[in-house]
Amino acid sequence: MGLSFFIIASCLIVGVIAGITSLRPNLLPELGENLRQADTIRKFSPQSTLFIIGPHANHPACRLQRRLLKPAIPALIREDVTVMEVYGAERPRRNGEPVDWLDSSLLRHALAAEDGFFVIYVDENGKTRFHSPAPMVTADILRCGRLAIAAPGRAPARRSSVLDKLSAA
Repeated sequence: MGLSFFIIASCLIVGVIAGITSLRPNLLPELGENLRQADTIRKFSPQSTLFIIGPHANHPACRLQRRLLKPAIPALIREDVTVMEVYGAERPRRNGEPVDWLDSSLLRHALAAEDGFFVIYVDENGKTRFHSPAPMVTADILRCGRLAIAAPGRAPARRSSVLDKLSAA
């Protein structure tokens, strides 16, 4: 009785699998590809990452640090330095995109930045280059992090057309 039940169940399982693969021949490779993509999305490494950590996004130190760092962000991303913003209980943002699966409280705990504001850079070897409790100027971040990126220069100030007219008069 048990052996015949096993044979019938095995035949049914093989028949269902054969029926599904005849309807969708690429189903198994698609499932495998989807699983591989899902695995690569969830990988996270703090290496070569600049962390901006604060109690909330509108905290004065967080706003100041974003303003100071804004001109250099494209150069940092181009050089494979990830900018990770972690504010309070909100989801962390990697290069401006939210990372839904990463827990901000665990990340803060791992970086020893549970309370207050911090700017932290972890180099490509996984070592913390600096751990600052105050906002930093971009040139100091590049220097302390030993990054070979040129600090962005300031745009030349435009002269006012009103001042030009007054000086011409």
